[in-house]
Amino acid sequence: MKGPYQVYFERARVPIVAVDGLGRIRESNPAFQAALGRDAAALLGRPAEELLAPGEREAQWPHWRLLATGRLNAYRTWMRLLRGDRTVIVARVSASVEPRRNGLPWRAVAVLEEVAPEAPALSLLQREVLRLVAAGASNREIARQLYLTRQAVDYHLARLRAKLGAGSRSALVGRAFVLGVFVHDVWPPTFCPARTGERSGPGGSGGSYSTPRN
Repeated sequence: MKGPYQVYFERARVPIVAVDGLGRIRESNPAFQAALGRDAAALLGRPAEELLAPGEREAQWPHWRLLATGRLNAYRTWMRLLRGDRTVIVARVSASVEPRRNGLPWRAVAVLEEVAPEAPALSLLQREVLRLVAAGASNREIARQLYLTRQAVDYHLARLRAKLGAGSRSALVGRAFVLGVFVHDVWPPTFCPARTGERSGPGGSGGSYSTPRN
């Protein structure tokens, strides 16, 4: 990053990365390096797609292809990224291109916002409770639809708040969007495809579940 923006680039608290027309990382600021858990040397020259979490390349590639061919100037989306320690983070990424005179991209600059760890895997029952919360169901309605006691619903909501880092019931849906549990920018809320390690059964391994005793 040359010129008057160099100091801002290096000192900015938001993660910023510059990628050339071939998709290779050319510059990254300290905030980006910290967010990805990789130093500047490990990032320099690396294909940007190698930072995408499993399954993310297919979702992002159509946008990247349009950027690379000069048919898209900018876009903003949520991405799952892979840190150096192989853990996954979720971030809202704003990318824009700087074109040459011929109109083809010289480089793309991406800024990461709202960076957070990926949400832990949820059991099928927890997903159902969360889905009903997002639909506006009351605790009584959730209990009736899932054949649970009111105490069991309270228990599962407390577990969801702890897992998603939500301070209240009303904050659960917002946190689910931020952490990539729900597909971003889609309403009504739709779950993202199950990740490797996502529990397949309501209790995590079988086809039935038990609720906490009153």
